[in-house]
Amino acid sequence: MKTLLVVLAVLAVAGGGTVALVNHYGGWTTLTGKAWAITYEVSAEPAKSLVEVTYTESPTRYRKQTPQTVTTEKPLPWEIAIVVNAGEKAQVAATPKGDEVLRCRILLDGVKELATSTGKPGERVTCETVTAT
Repeated sequence: MKTLLVVLAVLAVAGGGTVALVNHYGGWTTLTGKAWAITYEVSAEPAKSLVEVTYTESPTRYRKQTPQTVTTEKPLPWEIAIVVNAGEKAQVAATPKGDEVLRCRILLDGVKELATSTGKPGERVTCETVTAT
C-alpha cells in the first residue's frame, strides 16, 4: 500500500510539473504547433554572380513564434529547405547585382508550387504566400 501511495505521489508531481512547464511555454496548442516544410528557390537566366537573398523562417516548429527574416548573399541557383509555422507568411526575395532576370519559387514539401514570380532585368523579385492553418 505504501508503494502505491509513493507511485501515485510521484506521478502527481511529474504530471503537475509537466502541466506547469507547458503552461510556461504558452499552452498545448503553442507547443504542438503545425508547421510546413517549405523550399525556397531563386534562379537566373543566365546564372551569373551573387545575389542578395532575404527569406523568412520559423525559429522552431514547436512554438508559435513570428517568423524571423534572414538576409544573405548567395550564388545562383540557390535553394533552401526550412520550416514555417501554420498561418504565417512564407516569403523569399532576391536582388541581382547586375541586369539578370531573377525567378523565385516557394514549394511545399519540395514539390507543390505555392508561389512563383519572374522579375524584370536588374530588379528585385519577390515570392510570398501564407501557410494554411
